[in-house]
Amino acid sequence: PDLEDIVFHAKMGTLSAKVYRAERLLKHIVPHIEGAIVEDAHRANRLAKADLTTGMVSEFPDLQGVIGRYYALHDGEKTEVADAVAEHYSPLGPNDNCPSKPLSVAVALADKIDTLVGFFAIDEKPTGSKDPFALRRAALSVIRLIVENELRLPLLAVFKAAHSHYEELVSSDADAVAGDLLDFFADRLKVH
Repeated sequence: PDLEDIVFHAKMGTLSAKVYRAERLLKHIVPHIEGAIVEDAHRANRLAKADLTTGMVSEFPDLQGVIGRYYALHDGEKTEVADAVAEHYSPLGPNDNCPSKPLSVAVALADKIDTLVGFFAIDEKPTGSKDPFALRRAALSVIRLIVENELRLPLLAVFKAAHSHYEELVSSDADAVAGDLLDFFADRLKVH
């Protein structure tokens, strides 16, 4: 519940709202990932940001996700759920390991795609050398998650589904946002 008190972005609401949007997005992603179970994906997603409310992460920000895994295991969660909590931020960069466990991949994709669609929907796209919200890195992470796990994910449909969860916050057109984001991904794929 403490995530309700942490603002993710002024135009996109709290971290609690972000978790809820990603949870709704999972139903469009999980069917494309062999071995991922919807209920477990929802549980992992719900717990993924919980450690941000702890003193441990406040004191040691590098432990976000990692300490969340320990908390989840301590509280009796399934190992797969705890692993997804730890791995949902990955991959962070080109040298970071890419998650391969189905649940971790699903939760990571939902989190990153929600972020990308949200920022594109409020017209906070990267320009030139400026990318204050690390959207290029997020897109490259999504590309790695898809390519390295050999997934077939209908990105345009997933982008539109993610946009539908922002309709009460933004007035942007879902087709336009999805198209812009797909073009952005095509440019990132060339880099990859």
